Amino acid sequence: MKYKDIAEKYGVKENTVKSWYKRYNWKEKKENSAHESVRVEIVDAPPSIELVPSHNKLRLLIERDLKDQLKLRGLDQSYYIDLVDDYMALWDVKNLLIEDINERGVVVPGMYVEKKNDSVAELNKTNAQMLRILAELGLKAADMENVDDEDDEL
Repeated sequence: MKYKDIAEKYGVKENTVKSWYKRYNWKEKKENSAHESVRVEIVDAPPSIELVPSHNKLRLLIERDLKDQLKLRGLDQSYYIDLVDDYMALWDVKNLLIEDINERGVVVPGMYVEKKNDSVAELNKTNAQMLRILAELGLKAADMENVDDEDDEL
């Protein structure tokens, strides 16, 4: 697949796919054409692009809850919906960062010595940005006590 196609398929930027290419040692096949396009053969897909089913369910619940809160407040215009979409994109990033921290730890090998995993600092920044979006919209996160009650609806 082309970088662009993989990016579209998984809803990420093309540069993210290129970093996956390097990180997961994907193999490249060149096609002989007028434009010499590069195709990537995915040998080991990164685990981050396959969300756990419970994450997908929780994501849908949170997104629906936030958009319902907007409707109740009369803020269901495109601008506000887009902010919720931004929040959900950050939610995806947050889960990928947590996955990276769980997989590699808070300290990772550096060139000469161990160094801090950059995902820890990025997680803090991401959480802060998520909270700013919620504050801007005057919304709160989904009430997790009601998650079990609404599972049947999803």
